Amino acid sequence: MNFNEKLLTLRKNAGMSQDALAEKLGVTRQAVSKWELGTAMPETKSIVQIAQVFGVTVEELVEYTPQDNK
Repeated sequence: MNFNEKLLTLRKNAGMSQDALAEKLGVTRQAVSKWELGTAMPETKSIVQIAQVFGVTVEELVEYTPQDNK
């Protein structure tokens, strides 16, 4: 999975809207949308905040992980 896919999955699993995540991070909903679509990447500060919000490490969040095709 890429960063954008991980972010979308984490947010949905947490039952959080893009608006709610944006508010927690101090960014716009449009920024979160672009991150999830993979058309933009957040600044380092936001990546650290995202990891904290979802209780994952920065490495887990940004490291590419291949999906199982099973």
